[in-house]
Amino acid sequence: MKKIVILSILLLSILGLASCDQDGIETYSGSDSIYFAPSVYGISDGATTAITDSIGLTFALDKAEIVGRTYNIPVRVQGKSSDVDRKVKVVIDPKSTAIAGTHFKIPENFVIPAGTVVNDLPVTINRTADMKQKGFLLILNLEENESFNTNMKSRVINKLTNKSISFITFKLSIDDKLTQPIGWYVPYLGVFSAKKFFLMCELIHLEPAMFNQKLGSIGLSIPDIMYYQAFMKRYLADQKASGNTVYEEDGKEMVFP
Repeated sequence: MKKIVILSILLLSILGLASCDQDGIETYSGSDSIYFAPSVYGISDGATTAITDSIGLTFALDKAEIVGRTYNIPVRVQGKSSDVDRKVKVVIDPKSTAIAGTHFKIPENFVIPAGTVVNDLPVTINRTADMKQKGFLLILNLEENESFNTNMKSRVINKLTNKSISFITFKLSIDDKLTQPIGWYVPYLGVFSAKKFFLMCELIHLEPAMFNQKLGSIGLSIPDIMYYQAFMKRYLADQKASGNTVYEEDGKEMVFP
């Protein structure tokens, strides 16, 4: 009797396995989600990485001959790769103040290539004269299509303020207005002015854009800043001694602390 029970259990197990083989295991068959990767993986400035759904771009620290720039926004798939290219629907939000064809250009057809789950969306930004007077905002939205859904929409990142971050909207603020860059250290370099800034960069052969980094970055350590200060103090003193005092745009004598 005991042997019969054991044989019965074995027979039922075998039949069950056979049934599983025939029916298969149900898998997810819906479309994959698409999202802007910086909202999950962040953007790095070389020192830190910040999760974000927006970024500010300025031409203010670029040389005059720079007439445009391309900014790549990684777009990623939540799901598997495909053996064919998959189109991504990118739409310009009507709240944007930047004008297509004037201030920016994006590809008409953008895809996630076959065999991959990520691709960079190139946004070409044109440097225009009106950017010196006002800033412009470009808002890009990802929308559902035959290849992707947008089920990943947003999440709260600060429960106290209820601040959220979007997975399917990315904002770029664009201008050419010069303001004090984050790498300008007032205790050693003094009050910021455009004339002082570009004169120092020209004399010491510095790239203006390097000052768009945090203090402590390459070229912006305290010893570096102290050297720039000492160099400019000597230069201004020599110019004054030879009768060529250097003045700011407002008529005041240019000084470094």
